[in-house]
Amino acid sequence: MTSKKITSSVGAILFWIAAIFGLLFIPIIFQSFENQRSINVFMWSGVVDTKVLSDFEKETGIHVNVSYFEGNDELIVKVLATKGKGYDMIVPSDYAVSFFSSHGLLKKLDHTKLDFLDKINPKFLQHWFDPENEYSVPAEWYVLGLAVNTHHFPHGLPKESWQTVFEPSPTTSYRVGVLNDSRELAGLAIKYLYGELRPITREETKEIKHLLMRQKKRVEAYTDFRGDFLLESGNCSVVLVPLSAIWKTLTKDPSVAFLLPQEGTFLGLENYAILESSTKEDLVYQFMNYLFRLEVQKHNFEHKIFLSTRMDADFVTENPLLKKCLDVVDAPGGAEPFENVLADEQINEIWMAVKGL
Repeated sequence: MTSKKITSSVGAILFWIAAIFGLLFIPIIFQSFENQRSINVFMWSGVVDTKVLSDFEKETGIHVNVSYFEGNDELIVKVLATKGKGYDMIVPSDYAVSFFSSHGLLKKLDHTKLDFLDKINPKFLQHWFDPENEYSVPAEWYVLGLAVNTHHFPHGLPKESWQTVFEPSPTTSYRVGVLNDSRELAGLAIKYLYGELRPITREETKEIKHLLMRQKKRVEAYTDFRGDFLLESGNCSVVLVPLSAIWKTLTKDPSVAFLLPQEGTFLGLENYAILESSTKEDLVYQFMNYLFRLEVQKHNFEHKIFLSTRMDADFVTENPLLKKCLDVVDAPGGAEPFENVLADEQINEIWMAVKGL
């Protein structure tokens, strides 16, 4: 009898111990489950609306933790520092895709898990940085151009030329805003000085450096996304800017004009990619497929700075300016995909000299 009582007491004690420990560890168990149903994404700010993220989580139960970067330089530095660990999906620009894939930091995509590939406009596929789109899919596009505050030019708009921002006439005194992407800005300077984007010599590197150092006397700000503020505030008369970052200002402010330089321009592509270190690619594929839904892309187009790469994105082509710029992509000498032609030593020499002034 005594033995039965002891056994019963021990059983009760073990039950309550198990119950207490169970209660203590329930949050950890749920947290662990939540972590398994979440992904970490590193992307440009201002492109995907937070409503899209919350709607995706409601539909799939997958939580998206988003970190934002302001330029490819920042993206490259942070991903290299961690070897990609801590992120599942990133949104690199064209030349950054090539950089990451060459360093073994990207997974090859399983195209069978992407339900939108046949919807992407062919003009955005199979470019130099990923010829077979093995590592990336183009999600957004833009062309570079000159946004102008026409009130500052009462006697006529400036020349449709990169000279307007690189070597303004000494008879003028207007201020300019330019890109904060060191490689794109230097690439444009190469195209302006030498007529094409190509590798440059040691002496030409010095010429590009001196050009950008002289330009800095006119530069109000180096930024990729604040061109609209620089124009509307009156701080700048001309801003070198991606179309995606300025087109909404163009539709609501008739005093702002957008010029495509006659020397030709660059096509920029922002791409979805999965990091090699990720163990959650199946969840990322679900997120990519969701982001490429036509209604989701239209929502981001209407609420953010997003230009869809889908062929059937009529909401893009219905805008005359966007349609014109899209047509430029196909025109000979119109908009070529940006390619990084500078060695790290060259861009470091140029950029340190410019930013060190």
